[in-house]
Amino acid sequence: MLVKQLAHVPITDRQAMREGPRDSATHLRHAAAIPALGQIEIGGKASRANVGEALKVVAWNVERLRHVDAIARTLAGLAPEIVLLSEVDKGMARSGNGHPLSVLADRLGHAFAYGVEFVELAGGNEAERMATGEAANAEGFHGNAVTSGMPLLRPFLVRLDAAGGWFRPERGQPRIGGRMAIGGQVRIGDRRMTVVSVHLENRTDPAGRAAQTRKLLDAIDNYDPQAPVLLGGDFNTLTASHEERHDDPRAWMARVMAEPDRLIHAERHEPLFAALAERGYDWQAANNLDLPTQRRPAGTPVGRIDWFFTRGLAASAPAVLPAVLPDGSPSSDHDALTVTVRLK
Repeated sequence: MLVKQLAHVPITDRQAMREGPRDSATHLRHAAAIPALGQIEIGGKASRANVGEALKVVAWNVERLRHVDAIARTLAGLAPEIVLLSEVDKGMARSGNGHPLSVLADRLGHAFAYGVEFVELAGGNEAERMATGEAANAEGFHGNAVTSGMPLLRPFLVRLDAAGGWFRPERGQPRIGGRMAIGGQVRIGDRRMTVVSVHLENRTDPAGRAAQTRKLLDAIDNYDPQAPVLLGGDFNTLTASHEERHDDPRAWMARVMAEPDRLIHAERHEPLFAALAERGYDWQAANNLDLPTQRRPAGTPVGRIDWFFTRGLAASAPAVLPAVLPDGSPSSDHDALTVTVRLK
């Protein structure tokens, strides 16, 4: 359902969800009762009626979009026609309890479509809760978005995960919802092109991410099987499960040291690449294959977990752009990706 404003979830309801049972069945009940999880918020205003034969696209996990001013300056300098965003807050204390996506879209002269990945029942991760103290979330929305300098047609949302793993007490970050993708279509030349912002789960294994990918590809084919497609976003190609990477850090580091390029050339360990190739998608021309996209403290292994995938398009000029504030500190924990696409 397309709306001008997502349906509010009262703070008393969010508090009751956080303080009540935290099992999978309860999660499914809560998720079914939250209208915002099935809505797409439409806003902004496209500044162009159409484009020619080529589109510049940026994909960026903006880590809450808390540094909207710096991110807006970076994007304005690139002047992309399309931006695919992951991890976008609305009404979260950790990002100022505002609507930074609306600010960003206005500065770019873009329309936007925004969908909720999670309704956050607390302040976020441990560092974010410490930073905001007892400040309450005005809305508690966290999700993904597409912005477009020209009209964004037929917006759609695909929910990729309903298991509710983040709702369980042991995660320490109670949320209702699951990973999702959001997309729509824009005109390129004389055709419509499908563009999709994707965010896959980090707290699963490669087989789980492949299953999410196949679900997304099925949804895209049902949406428009003929249109060329550009997928972009945070695919979390971490090459192992969360438990393998965190339960025994020394063992994980030994695996990475034994295969130093595994986190960059993730296709050997992530079957989602094979699933995409089987459906006609390519990534070779759309990405700088030897560059990481994560930003982590010095000494921490970093990988390439953000990607573009294309079908029916010719890609050129891929680049990885540093996510930095004017003082040199990060504006996000992911660098941005950009690529230019044309019809084949």
